[in-house]
Amino acid sequence: MKKHLFTVFALLSLSIACTTDNSGKIDPAIQSNVPTEATGKWMWGTFSLSNFWGYDGTYQGKPFEQAFVLDFKANGEFEEYVINSASSYNCRTEAFTYIKGKVKFNEDQQSFTLTPQSGNYRGFYSCYPKNNFKRDAKASELKVTTYYYDVVTNQGQKQMVLRDSPNDSQGMTMKWSN
Repeated sequence: MKKHLFTVFALLSLSIACTTDNSGKIDPAIQSNVPTEATGKWMWGTFSLSNFWGYDGTYQGKPFEQAFVLDFKANGEFEEYVINSASSYNCRTEAFTYIKGKVKFNEDQQSFTLTPQSGNYRGFYSCYPKNNFKRDAKASELKVTTYYYDVVTNQGQKQMVLRDSPNDSQGMTMKWSN
């Protein structure tokens, strides 16, 4: 289930939009202070404990990595990172998404709304470098998204359970990673 949720979040991060007033500036109504318990970096991810070393003794990297990070600033700004990478047959493939904008928390509903302002995408293919790219996010890819959350402590570690609806019983558990 977590892999499916991450895929949904990764796809959502590729399709996020910005609301502006007529001047092109972010509407102050979408800005808010982040609750103290939610401030900081939250990460869901898989990082392999093993590494690949080539037959010639050179370091080839981790075989597989996948992470989703939300970084909430106390002033109502957020940064989002989505990282996917894999190594196979001496080839490395990496995809990186970065989104930045404003976040508004609704503590009564235990939700927050991300309003992206900018972002970029990068792709790296070690065996096919002509396909590498780095580009800014298009306005059509920057979409407002609302998530529901709970901050809990599990075995002494602060965690955020992120859900796409208030009635979602599963969610994705992100660890506080400051």
